[in-house]
Parts: sequence; structure tokens; C-alpha cells
Amino acid sequence: MSHRRPGLQHKWAYVVNSLQEIVPSYEQASSRISLFQDRRMRAEAVAFAAARGDLVLDLGAGPGTMSKVVARAGADPVLLDASRVMLKASGFPNAVQGVFEHLPFREGAFDGAVSGFAVRDAHDLPVALTQLRRVLKPGGKFALCDLGKPDDPLRALALALYLRVMPGIIGLASTGRSGLRYGSLFDTYNLVLHNSDLVGLLVRRLGPASIHEMQMGGAIVVKCEKAQ
Repeated sequence: MSHRRPGLQHKWAYVVNSLQEIVPSYEQASSRISLFQDRRMRAEAVAFAAARGDLVLDLGAGPGTMSKVVARAGADPVLLDASRVMLKASGFPNAVQGVFEHLPFREGAFDGAVSGFAVRDAHDLPVALTQLRRVLKPGGKFALCDLGKPDDPLRALALALYLRVMPGIIGLASTGRSGLRYGSLFDTYNLVLHNSDLVGLLVRRLGPASIHEMQMGGAIVVKCEKAQ
């Protein structure tokens, strides 16, 4: 694993501000950037981590895209995001402004947790996962879907080239000049862990974890259960 501490660190504020500017086109453009795999990925994550009647934390909820899937599964989502603009756009009543590293919830508050295309935006990922462990019940499940960084160098390079060019073009086509902010995806990709390192970190901080890689490892669903 890299000696650099996982997380956006000094890039965090820039990425959060960029996301706030693209709220109107968020769902449409994100779906296009993921080559229309986002719905399938979200559904797989929610099917693992959210059962009917569960109280489920949506980390980095944004405008509520993942929480809608949670609600359709019969669970009760609680949205957390650093952006008040994003949370207001969600329309969900249980929405809390906050950051991953300082979750404002009691110990063992949640039956499960999900995150859609947001964990990579943590300021300090190890601290964020420690906080998540605290607020999950014993045996609670966590699933995330996100961009992946393949372990294979050639595949990682191919995905980097795609993210260097295409998100800005897709964003521009979706919503005009503000859509160029989707170019921040390339910045976050440069900082994320490789897929195997992400799984290893989850195992150490939470418990047993597995990964489902798609699109040559450029799209991932990771499932983890809090150790008893």
C-alpha cells in the first residue's frame, strides 16, 4: 500500500465545491460517465447492506440518488453529506450536513450503511472508516459502489486516460460550462487506492470484505460486514 495516507487531504474542499456546482445534472451526467452501469451498481450495493425496516446511513448522499434505492428496498435512509446544497436537492427529511471523519451519530445507531460514488471523496479515509465502524451495529453491513483503480498498471492507465478527457466532455454536453467541473473526477482518481488496497483497508478497519469488479476493474462494488 502507498505510504501516502488515503483520502483527498488538501484537495477535499476543491472537490466538494466542484460537486456543488453540478447538482442539476448530477444524476444524468454521472450515469453517462459510468457508461450507464450506475443503477446496476447501486442496486447491488443496497441489496447487500439494506433490509426492509433497517436504518441505513447513506455516506456522501449528494442529491439522494442512493437513498432512493434504499427507500425502495423498504429501509429508512439517513443522508449525510458535506454539502447543504446537495442535501436540499435530495428532498429527504432525514438529511444531516457533516463529514465522514466526524459522524454526528451515536455508537451502533445504524443497521447498515451505503455509499454511492462518494467514499473516494473522504478527506481521511482511515478515519472515516473508523467512524463508520463506530456507528454501525455489530454485524452491520456496508456496501459502496464507486470508480475503481485496477491493480493492473495498464488497465489503471487506460481508465486514467478516460477520466482525464471524458467527464468534462460529458458534463459540458449535459449542463454547459458548469459541467466542466466533472473534470475533478480525474483529480480524485489520482488519489484513490488501488482496488486490492481498498479492500485491505476495509478488512482492517471494519471486517471481512469482498469486491465485484466491472469494466476491467474501473467500476467496483465492495461489500463489508462489521466484525463482531
